[in-house]
Amino acid sequence: MDIPIIDFGHSSSSPGNVAEDLLKACADWGFFYVKNHPIPQEAVDGIFELEKSFFAQDHSTKLQAPYIPSKNAGFKPASSNGAYGKTTDPREAFSINKWPTETHASTAPLPPILDQARPQIQSFQKHVQSFTSRLLELIALALDLPSTQFTSQHDSHAENFDNFELMHYPPVELTEKEASRAVKFRISPHTDWGTLTLLFQQSIGGLEVRPPAYTSPSLDLEHETWTPAPVYDDMVLINIGDMLEFWTAGRLKSTWHRVVPTALHGGVDRYTFAYFLHPNKDAVLVPIEAMQRDGWVPRYAGIGRTAEQHIHARIHGQYGLVKDDERKSESVLSVAVGEVAA
Repeated sequence: MDIPIIDFGHSSSSPGNVAEDLLKACADWGFFYVKNHPIPQEAVDGIFELEKSFFAQDHSTKLQAPYIPSKNAGFKPASSNGAYGKTTDPREAFSINKWPTETHASTAPLPPILDQARPQIQSFQKHVQSFTSRLLELIALALDLPSTQFTSQHDSHAENFDNFELMHYPPVELTEKEASRAVKFRISPHTDWGTLTLLFQQSIGGLEVRPPAYTSPSLDLEHETWTPAPVYDDMVLINIGDMLEFWTAGRLKSTWHRVVPTALHGGVDRYTFAYFLHPNKDAVLVPIEAMQRDGWVPRYAGIGRTAEQHIHARIHGQYGLVKDDERKSESVLSVAVGEVAA
């Protein structure tokens, strides 16, 4: 089985057909590619050029805007915390919050190179927000819900936890001699926290997705089956986050995924970037009335929280800040909890 590909070029002429394809992909895989999307390729290429220039700077320069967990923004060095502080992932990243106003765009702390690219970053954010709004309308159509069911919870003019993340995966050692010490993951297995994640890739692979047959909230790392996600430079890879699974009572699937150092690409630099779409801070994570199902049991911790409470809980979990009793309540997330794309 292959991860589905959705042709967005037909979204205006045949919205019902595209919505039907989206629903099947979201319910079966929780992952899908989109071709003929409306984000200009030159804008995508421009962000790749920007992040490569940024990550080429020395460490101290990148740290001029360090990561602040409460804001989920700033520079995260390679080997930052993975699951509950128990693991480290050999990836460096820079997280940028949504800029709903010109004041946000002009005052957000950014280090050199990114600071000079504020108009470029803001323009790209707006491209993504317009695209995701249409995606949410189509998902609502597929579920026979009002067209504004999801868009009403995603106000582009309000602060929330939308996260535009630039990512660099340094080369990792894969020689037989050092196999016992070789890095197992470039990003450890996890689900994403929000509504949708849009991932942009370029040439270098390594992302793997849990296939539809697996529905358990926990993972067997020794015997798990994973499906490689090939790289299509002109497509966006999109996945469902925890919040859409909560709202749809599990009809749409937030799927475990990871990045591994493949034999072909593990020894080279990998650059990707992602936009994590989140709802308004006060959105409540309970099933929509029309989607409620008797006997449904949430796979992941978070049901009943507001979106803001959920994000803070996940951030605290990733950075080892939860208490023992809180850790037990979120044991289904025992492998990884970080909001990281691939």
